[in-house]
Amino acid sequence: MNKLDGVVGFIGAGNMATALIKGLINSNHEPKDIISSSPEEEHLLKLSSLDIRTTNQNLQVIEASDIVILAVKPNVIESVLVQIKEEVKNKEILVISIAAGVKLDSIKSILGNSTKIIRAMPNTPASIMEGVTAISPNENTNSEDRKKAQLLFECVGKVTEIKEKEIDIFTALIGSGPAYVFYLIESLLNSSENLSLSDTEKVELISSMIKGAAKLASVSEDSPKILRNKVTSPGGVTQRAIEEFEKNKLKEIIKESMESAEKRSIELGEN
Repeated sequence: MNKLDGVVGFIGAGNMATALIKGLINSNHEPKDIISSSPEEEHLLKLSSLDIRTTNQNLQVIEASDIVILAVKPNVIESVLVQIKEEVKNKEILVISIAAGVKLDSIKSILGNSTKIIRAMPNTPASIMEGVTAISPNENTNSEDRKKAQLLFECVGKVTEIKEKEIDIFTALIGSGPAYVFYLIESLLNSSENLSLSDTEKVELISSMIKGAAKLASVSEDSPKILRNKVTSPGGVTQRAIEEFEKNKLKEIIKESMESAEKRSIELGEN
């Protein structure tokens, strides 16, 4: 993987910012070329142990950086944008927002019509460098800007570029996806009363099963449906479970749930 050049700044120092910073350092980005701001001294103290630069002044991040990641909550991003807008206008800088639901045009309306902005939606496994991130650039970005965003998020997992109008369904399917897997693990654990192992052992076995099945699906030339059929012997144990899934219309439930989640993502973006 190519190395991301330049100074990378973070406004916000929460979990996702920390994951990205660690990913950059693990990808041989010099800690001295990373700066992060936060009003919370506890966050800055944790980050200072990584030998990066820290500050409680957002404008210092803009002044020092070639790329700035807006890693703040959606409810405070407007005040942050108003604070930094003049500094952003005065220099050539790429702005990347990971604030959920905040649209490119909303950011551009404050920072200026010529601002280069990329909206990104990473998911929580980024914290263990196994994330999946979608990026959506605005019309002011070029291929070099998009490459920089690609390199940044490749530090914590896989990256794909999509149109901004697709972000809501991406959020429903992938951004929120880890919660569905955790729900599946929880449900399988609840069904394992007759297995005389500790819950810790059961969670490890269930998680390993899901990891193995997911890996097989990603490397196999067969579709998930074919892979499922290969495991499902006629009249066997697996078929009985699948029959129950079908009887209870599990596929329809999942589809309707994703549509509902997408709708909610759209609603949150309009508020």
